[in-house]
Amino acid sequence: MRHAIGLGLAAAMAAPAWAGYQGPLVDTHIHYSRDAWDNLPPPQAIAALREAGLERAFVSSSSDEGTQKLYTLAPELVVPVLRPYRARGELSSWLHDATVGDMLASLIAKNRYAGIGEFHVSGTNADLPLLKRVVQLAEDNGLFLHAHADADAIERMFAQNPDALILWAHCGFEAIHVVRDTLGKYPNLWADLAFRSEHDEGGQVADDWRQLFQDFPRRFMLGTDTYAPERWYFVSIHANNNRAWLGDLPAELAKRIAYRNAMELVAATRYGKSAVADPCQAAGKGQFVAKNDKVQALVRLKPAEPRVGEHFEAFVQVCDPAGAPLDVAATLDAGMPSHGHGMNYTPVTTQLGGGKAHAKGLMFHMPGEWQVTVNVQTPGGKQRLKYAYEMGF
Repeated sequence: MRHAIGLGLAAAMAAPAWAGYQGPLVDTHIHYSRDAWDNLPPPQAIAALREAGLERAFVSSSSDEGTQKLYTLAPELVVPVLRPYRARGELSSWLHDATVGDMLASLIAKNRYAGIGEFHVSGTNADLPLLKRVVQLAEDNGLFLHAHADADAIERMFAQNPDALILWAHCGFEAIHVVRDTLGKYPNLWADLAFRSEHDEGGQVADDWRQLFQDFPRRFMLGTDTYAPERWYFVSIHANNNRAWLGDLPAELAKRIAYRNAMELVAATRYGKSAVADPCQAAGKGQFVAKNDKVQALVRLKPAEPRVGEHFEAFVQVCDPAGAPLDVAATLDAGMPSHGHGMNYTPVTTQLGGGKAHAKGLMFHMPGEWQVTVNVQTPGGKQRLKYAYEMGF
């Protein structure tokens, strides 16, 4: 007989303690610099991002070593962004350091990145030779620019490359009318809301910002800005605050600001194009693909090697036969056909959008061959994808 895991845990999995918007979030403004990793080791930092309910986190650091630490641990969560700072205190000096350009070029050749930033520049400094080289590096390598800049510097960067992809940190800390005017000029300009609070009136969206969001639904993203180690303890708090005011917006607009705009920016980069080229390809322990001739699903177990009698989780990505993501719902279950029974526990599945799902409460309570089933609800009907998983002792 199947039963719930227990009233407390089962309830927590069925209904996360979030107010307002309940879907996935992407935080586009996370730093993990040396003082952060000295105080919060990489496994704990990844745990903090997951506990906030983040689908992705754009991570940069001073030096880049911090970004690489987190990306190595969780490449499915961390979107690596290359910051041009070797250490703290270079916010204004970096533009005058002739060695920075070669450092960036070397790291881009060595590692994978979606963007360059967050970097600080204002006014005519955007015309300095080093910043021009950064804009060129981004163009040559298919990267976006994460710029902490005023509107003047934004205009100068677009003058250098009208096709640049720019994420405007903090909306430039500009007045709302300047934000509106600048977004109106440049279709390849996005803006993160890190350290902006004017839009949030106690869980309700201010009227002028509501109109701005509605006029530019594809341009805004969320951000925390963990510029100091103690800011890491606000990642979950900030995520919950965002959920509250996002819940005051129409559902589709909330989803766009919460995660879709960020994912579309990543998909426009060379990193994103290569990352989503075959999102249903298994690439490590604890990953397998269940498929038929109509649909396929990548299943990633957490932990990668579950133990008999212990709960584990699974992440699912559904694709079409060619490997393109399908925006459909999926659930996951398992049983032992040779024994005529299923699992003793009922898993709880959360739909994350874009063909992604997260199942909790799974357990293989005995060794042997288990049949994992991914149930996919497609427009053409329900598909049952099966995979034989051998569970050792």
